[in-house]
Amino acid sequence: MRGPEREPPAPRPAHLLEAVLLVSARPISLSDLRSATGLSEQETEAALASLAERYAPETSGIVLRNVAGGYVLSTNPVCSAAVERFREEARPTPLSGAAHEVLACALYLGPLTRGAVTRVRGVNSDAVIRNLIERGLLIEVGADHDAPGSPALLGVTDEFLAAAGASSPEDFPPVDSLVTPEELSRVRERLASSSATPPEAGGEAP
Repeated sequence: MRGPEREPPAPRPAHLLEAVLLVSARPISLSDLRSATGLSEQETEAALASLAERYAPETSGIVLRNVAGGYVLSTNPVCSAAVERFREEARPTPLSGAAHEVLACALYLGPLTRGAVTRVRGVNSDAVIRNLIERGLLIEVGADHDAPGSPALLGVTDEFLAAAGASSPEDFPPVDSLVTPEELSRVRERLASSSATPPEAGGEAP
């Protein structure tokens, strides 16, 4: 006769976190990890410490990273050559100078509308913005209800922060260390001049 079937043992906290992290390509915040696993804050922090030890860069091809305000499992950078050979695919098209300018606008002056980005740069930026949204680097974070038509406000995404190895926008150099006060003043004047004549449609390539 077969005896009563035994119930499988309850998963350990680290196993629960590991499973959730494995199915997400995006960083998961501490609160979302707790919500998904039902663990307490103390249990979650202890389990994350255990995973960080297990997935240490010195001993594993997978590492636990704390980026963009959350946690994510990713391949160890030292294994990148092998990963690229296995995937046998071209690297993403490098970002253009125009794309870097738009991202800088959103990062340092944002959230901004499409029109505001165009005014700051002095050239129609719609195509560049669409490309950055498609690549997951820009996202609509709200709307400017004070402007006609309540246009969408754009900000950088967690994917952008993760790609830059940053936890938040505060990790980037302050804007006044990158440009002169005169340049910053001119940019803010363009941003404030909502009545300025917009550049012709079409603009530049993304």
